[in-house]
Amino acid sequence: MRYVPAWFLFLGSPLLAASQSTAIKMTIRTVLWGSAHEQLVYLQSDRKRVEYRNVVGRRSATGATQPVTGPRIATITRCDLGQIFDLNLDAKTYSSAPYPPKPFTDAQMKARGIPAPQPPTSSKPTLRIETTTVDTGERKQMFGYTARHVIITRKQVPLAGSHSQSQVAVTDGWFIDFHQGLSCNPLRQAAGGRGVWLAAVTGQPMDVPEFIGHGKQETGYPVQEVVITKSELTLPDGTRKHFESKFESFVTLEKVPADPSLFEIPKGFKHVKEIERNPSSSSGWSS
Repeated sequence: MRYVPAWFLFLGSPLLAASQSTAIKMTIRTVLWGSAHEQLVYLQSDRKRVEYRNVVGRRSATGATQPVTGPRIATITRCDLGQIFDLNLDAKTYSSAPYPPKPFTDAQMKARGIPAPQPPTSSKPTLRIETTTVDTGERKQMFGYTARHVIITRKQVPLAGSHSQSQVAVTDGWFIDFHQGLSCNPLRQAAGGRGVWLAAVTGQPMDVPEFIGHGKQETGYPVQEVVITKSELTLPDGTRKHFESKFESFVTLEKVPADPSLFEIPKGFKHVKEIERNPSSSSGWSS
């Protein structure tokens, strides 16, 4: 399964526009559950390269859980070729697929153990998504842009017949006007790609959402943000359990000399059906 980052990149600006001789380099540092990660993104025209490592939790013989880092992975998107390439830089292997991706067929979903989504049983809303946006009025210069300090609160409220859980996410971030993405990106949308995507992955009918907004919608790209999410889960025995998570993201932008090899498959790499993305079982931790 292809790794999907928790954000979508919609980039471009007259101040940091990539040319034939330059590229935009982004360094994205994130902290989730106390574990720090880094992702590099290179953009030039309709080409993109993303470098990252997958991290999973492994349990030791003493019962302690520690993060284990997988191989170095690069994903190259080429609009001009209509292809996306995934590279395992350590094993020197790569896989390829059409881009934009085509929806899975029923047979492909069955082979992957994905239940077919069920259509809603009625048109009456079963899930309320309420967003409150507050511009604090604070401003500062970041990477040649005027950044806005904005606080966004999103509440997910299950209504009658819902299959979702209640959730509140508060984003405290600095946003800049940096909005252009790849022309072949199928997920281009307003609000910096911050839409709500609902899918039934359990075979249950999909929720019918209703959207309520307060304040002017923030459409910029977050270069700094802290997201506190609180959710409530109903267990099989009917009891409710509360969860809280904290996600932090810090982005730097710079224009660098273009290196055509960033968007090419290196010589000597072997084509495979699917690359290995996760840590090997010989990492010293048991699954």
